[in-house]
Amino acid sequence: MKSRERLSHPKKLIQKTENNIKFKIYDDIDEKVPSKSMHVFYNEKMEINRDITSLAIKNFQDLYEQESVRIVETMAASGICAIRLLKEIPNIESFYINDINPYACKLIKLNLKLNNIRKKNVFITNFDANYLLLKLNQDNLVKLKESLKRPNVIMIDPFGTPNLYIDAVFKAIQKDNGLICITATDTAVLFGIKPITCMRKYMAKPIRVEYSKEIGARILLSFISRIANINKIGIMPLLTFYSNHFMRIFALTFKGKKKINNSLKNHGYIVHCFNCENRMILKNNILEVTAKCSKCGEDKRLDFAGPLWIEEIHDKNFVENLIILNQKSNFRLKRRLEKILRYMLEEINMPISCYNIHKLSKELNLKAVPKISHVIERINKEGFKASRTHFDFLSIKTTADKDSIIRILETS
Repeated sequence: MKSRERLSHPKKLIQKTENNIKFKIYDDIDEKVPSKSMHVFYNEKMEINRDITSLAIKNFQDLYEQESVRIVETMAASGICAIRLLKEIPNIESFYINDINPYACKLIKLNLKLNNIRKKNVFITNFDANYLLLKLNQDNLVKLKESLKRPNVIMIDPFGTPNLYIDAVFKAIQKDNGLICITATDTAVLFGIKPITCMRKYMAKPIRVEYSKEIGARILLSFISRIANINKIGIMPLLTFYSNHFMRIFALTFKGKKKINNSLKNHGYIVHCFNCENRMILKNNILEVTAKCSKCGEDKRLDFAGPLWIEEIHDKNFVENLIILNQKSNFRLKRRLEKILRYMLEEINMPISCYNIHKLSKELNLKAVPKISHVIERINKEGFKASRTHFDFLSIKTTADKDSIIRILETS
């Protein structure tokens, strides 16, 4: 907030609708550039985030036999996401709707009433997110109530980096088969535009390449996993979702030292040669890298990123079921979600990184950019694998090297 004076004089309320949910927000919103100066934060463009979150929690219930869910939303703002979940998710045992902003809490109560939600299992709290999570952990440790259970769904959706809250998430979450839903909107940091800040916030080095979005998502996932490991928990990525200006990680928790130790192989580095565009994956130890590119022999134009998550970032079964659930939904962005989820399905078992076909076509001075579907078909016919990627609709993932892709483009 800009000042105490502004806090004491809220502006008028306006009413909006999302997926048949009515809700009120203050009229100081800027739909193009949402900011912290708003009385209560609201971003209309995050509707797709709320859509995928609703689908993911339903999917989690179905696939991991969670008869009921105990949800904690740590940064609820206007409460629109929480209200949607209360309407769209069956069998909610308890729901903590929290925000540190007192105006947000008043708005949440108003919006719950507006949608006729009066449930005893819904708790509105006005705490710092870390305080709430640590309090829930402490309450569970001392067992203030015999029936007290750990939350099995925790949502972190900050303005910027989620790094300050990850540790508390893993102290509070159900240790086995818990679902974490974590958003990062500091994409400039994760995508390598601010490399020093990335090293400070995520303890990892980014890189500026055409597949920086995927690298950023993998850095975030690796960071979350390492903080989980410190808390004697492992994570399995179910879905790594990128859209517009944010990334959303959905991951399943598991326990057991042996399983956690085995999961350490999921972390590594990527080395990029800026001479020939060769990409090399290193498991765990950056010191294993050779002084020269394994393809062209260049020794002065190599760079790397990491530590990052080098294994699968989506679970095939989870994505396939999400597609089915989305098809049954009435979401306004249903078709866009379908496209993203199908591209995610294609990404599974494909190499890290991608090649932008429009960029390559421009470099080659081609008269026209060939259809990406035709390029993928040609690559597959030549014995390589190729797919679309949800990180960039103009790019492809492929096992072919750049020279092979160029040859295919020039003869398309």
